[in-house]
Amino acid sequence: MGQLRRTPITRKINQNKTHANVKAEKIVLAAKYFLVDRQSSQTTQFDTGSSDLWVPSAKCPSTNEACQKHNKYNSSASSSHVEDGRGFSIQYGSGSLTGFLSTGTVDIDGMVIRNQTFAEAVDEPGSAFVNTIFYGIIGMAFASISGGITTPFDNIIRQGLVKHPVFSVYLRRDGTSQLGGEVIWGGIDRSIYRGCINYVPVSMPAYWQFTANSVKVRDILLCNGCQAIADTGTSLFAVPLRAYRAINKVLNATDAGNGEAFVDCSNLCKLPNVNLNIGGTTYTLTPKDYIYKIQAENNEILCLSGFTYLQGNLLWILGDIFLGKVYTIFDVGKERIGFAKLKKHSSYSAYASSYVKEPPSYGIDYYSYGDEYSRFFT
Repeated sequence: MGQLRRTPITRKINQNKTHANVKAEKIVLAAKYFLVDRQSSQTTQFDTGSSDLWVPSAKCPSTNEACQKHNKYNSSASSSHVEDGRGFSIQYGSGSLTGFLSTGTVDIDGMVIRNQTFAEAVDEPGSAFVNTIFYGIIGMAFASISGGITTPFDNIIRQGLVKHPVFSVYLRRDGTSQLGGEVIWGGIDRSIYRGCINYVPVSMPAYWQFTANSVKVRDILLCNGCQAIADTGTSLFAVPLRAYRAINKVLNATDAGNGEAFVDCSNLCKLPNVNLNIGGTTYTLTPKDYIYKIQAENNEILCLSGFTYLQGNLLWILGDIFLGKVYTIFDVGKERIGFAKLKKHSSYSAYASSYVKEPPSYGIDYYSYGDEYSRFFT
């Protein structure tokens, strides 16, 4: 039987521009790992909003700008590589890629997973992955959306690398340290949180989807019994369009298009809290949690709302804005997700000075749920 393992999450920062053409720091919470015979040390993004593991392939064409800007996996240099032969494609919220499947040995910070099938990305159209600072993505959602491929964590469980079929995540948002938190494999660290863990069942084992009792801002009920997703692959809080417009109205925010809205920085102290009720416990987001201070090209400081929307999205997608305030337990074995409040020394205490916009790592295909999906909405 395996033991409790820890993978530090690194804060990776570079410069990006928002849709409104203002500069913003881009932070990706990622971890270094070795892929296939420890070929090279890479940085991968842990993403609970998808289930696939992929890396750029050395077989990508020279016209693939995103691939050429990153390190690439070379199967010919691997002694454990096994050809699979199947094609692969995935659609995220703002990007897509295609390639083919391979099998080999994956090493995540010393945790060796044998016979892991993963995708070699060959075509990454557009600009979504061009300037990302991560090498690939390791999906941590359920196997039902992996296209029949055994997920990395399912293999970790089957190979006895962890004691329990659980992983937990602590995201550290404050400060300038390179330490961005931890992924804890196979258990829970009781020193991170206070009080009890608030567990709620997974609505359906696909994404880490669950029911939020309500979301309120001031006396306005934004949702009642809404479906939410815990997604470590994004910093933002994506909401349905109707809720996005209602939030902007309350914040007196100016919509800049493409899911970006700005508020008057002089009025931050007057902005309301946003309260989420999950499993009977209320979690409060203050303006310090959901407002990002960013710099315009004329060096003016602007205040960007962390609430965004995706066209056609009916889910409440909880990114770092929410997950950075809690300790999250992903219980695969019991198909439940738990939230615990962080101890005071771990709390977030300043307005965010960074902003992650592209690419969000959730790729939501509502039609994949079929007729059953509509039953989650009122």
